[in-house]
Amino acid sequence: MHENTPRRAHHPFLGWISCVFCCAALSASAQPEQDPGISAPDQQASETAEAMVIDLRNTLDQRAAPEPAPESSLVLEYRNAIATQERLGGAYAPGMTEQLLGLGAALQQLNRHEEAIDVFKRGAHIARVNSGLYSGEQIALLRSEIRSHMAIGQFDLVDERQRYLYRVERRALSSRSESAEALMRQAKWQQEAFLMRVGDPETLPGRLMVTWDLYRLALTDMIELYGNASPELRRPLMGMLTSQYLLAGHRGFPHYKASKDSDAQLAALTSTTYKRGVAVINALIELNEANDLAIEQKVEDTAALGDWAQWFGKYSEAEIHYATAMSLIDEAERPELMVQFFAQPVPLPAVDGLDSLPPYAEGDHGPLTVSFSVTETGRVKDFEEVARPELEDDKILRRLVRTLKDTRFRPGFDGSQPIASQGLLWSFDADAWEP
Repeated sequence: MHENTPRRAHHPFLGWISCVFCCAALSASAQPEQDPGISAPDQQASETAEAMVIDLRNTLDQRAAPEPAPESSLVLEYRNAIATQERLGGAYAPGMTEQLLGLGAALQQLNRHEEAIDVFKRGAHIARVNSGLYSGEQIALLRSEIRSHMAIGQFDLVDERQRYLYRVERRALSSRSESAEALMRQAKWQQEAFLMRVGDPETLPGRLMVTWDLYRLALTDMIELYGNASPELRRPLMGMLTSQYLLAGHRGFPHYKASKDSDAQLAALTSTTYKRGVAVINALIELNEANDLAIEQKVEDTAALGDWAQWFGKYSEAEIHYATAMSLIDEAERPELMVQFFAQPVPLPAVDGLDSLPPYAEGDHGPLTVSFSVTETGRVKDFEEVARPELEDDKILRRLVRTLKDTRFRPGFDGSQPIASQGLLWSFDADAWEP
């Protein structure tokens, strides 16, 4: 997936990172014969009653047929414009792609995604006929088609179209800013596809390596665009960090994964993965210093170094980084940040987009309430279900409980020392396990 990979420049700010970047009617036409056992008046009355029943049934059938809903005026307008262009310029009139894009968007707004997909495909085909296989004119059509496939859950088709879109964008986008954003979007899809288990289970770990590479390419483009100390670099760096957490075994509990039986064989907790994560977080810290960002961000990123060491079981190293973060709080004379970051155990990874657990509340107010403790090394123990709802199929609920038991934590602290937190009481609402 790296055709036309942008050249890499040497950047002192991030140069040391390079070492670790390696889905019928009845009718009667004749008079019936008289039944010999029934008098003529009775026979006539019987026939009349039968005829009335038949007529009444036919009338109900006719009334049940619904009238077709009127077509959207916007859809009609686009269809008429397309028909006009076909008369004037033929089936491949160059200006038709814009009208097809508009028609597809109108159908999407009406949730008519199957129709929209056909429209977008036709538009992309016309663009290829007129401007070549990798015509940039088809990019908006491909992106819109992908949105409709996503809306109706056709994730394998989303994956297929994403791969083609990537090839088109790498050839058609000449602007480095557009190229960087395209790389970011493609990296995000690869990560989502991994989490949703799209495709062959054996190839899933490869998606994470692709995700890392795409974010790294986006970082290179953004350095060329904005310089090696721009806050814009934070986005690809955070993407790179999420990919390393996933490679290092992070799961989490989005409900769409709970029905998936396949699982990926992920990379073990290797020194290469650890070094890459450290390199990325240090780059984030340097960005903070270069841009004099708020103390909250500096504490968060310094604590992230401790979280990364904690994830790998390097507890002594984690304590050193946590202590550094606490010293930043002391120097800024912001004791409330100590409460925010270190007073209570924090489920890891504490990274946007990688929530280990669904939203929870302290106390016993939800239908699922659990009690547990967290050790000074961030492990769950003494787990107990205080309340649990009765569900016909509780597979998702069992997965949530198992995920919570396996969650790693940044421990709570008393001063500068990690401590065990006893008797934590958390509750979850039904939104946590009901799609």
